[in-house]
Amino acid sequence: MPSIGFAGIGQTPDTATVSAICAFLPASVNVVEAGCLDGLTRADIDALGPNPDEVGIACDLHDGSSILLSHSKLLPRMQDCVDELSGERNADLIVILCGADWSSITSSTLVVNPGRVFPSVISSLSYGRKLGVIKPSAGQIADETARYQGMGIDVHVTAASPFCGAERFDLVREAATDLRDVSCDLIWMTCVSMDSEMKQIVSDITRKPVILANELLAKIISTTLPA
Repeated sequence: MPSIGFAGIGQTPDTATVSAICAFLPASVNVVEAGCLDGLTRADIDALGPNPDEVGIACDLHDGSSILLSHSKLLPRMQDCVDELSGERNADLIVILCGADWSSITSSTLVVNPGRVFPSVISSLSYGRKLGVIKPSAGQIADETARYQGMGIDVHVTAASPFCGAERFDLVREAATDLRDVSCDLIWMTCVSMDSEMKQIVSDITRKPVILANELLAKIISTTLPA
């Protein structure tokens, strides 16, 4: 049976995200996980916060809190996770559970890098249309706007954190209303921790096609799994 290694920026197990993705995959798939924050104290985790010139990557912790992390500080830890999954954990395919770009990660095992895959798919689908984007952190709005504008996409970016329990529903409702009011044609929910309940709210409010990151990632995984 094929084995998928999920490399996360946070702590393992990432039950909600991995379960949501695996719902679209064959039941026979074996899952192994490694997380960049595994084994770290809270002081260690806090030290991985963004540098002054970084926006930061949003991440939830097992204690129920959320934190922004530095992409540059996480890179060597992500490489360690990928090495572990491809080596002693014998994964046939490695999937990074974060939409940032991890192009500097190397491995002899095929690695799915959402930071390269997602923009390519979304920009192709939204070209000539108005794209609405929901990020997990408001601090990411400016960079995401610049990213898609640089690809010639008419884009409106807002934010709704999935890391705040039931409050996430109010936040995503506000974001969806914003996107509806500016007449977006396609909605892209960028964070793999955003869930189907959040997606349903966005769909109900906007009445437009909504692409959810973990669902898109699952479809990509299903086409790259070894037989």
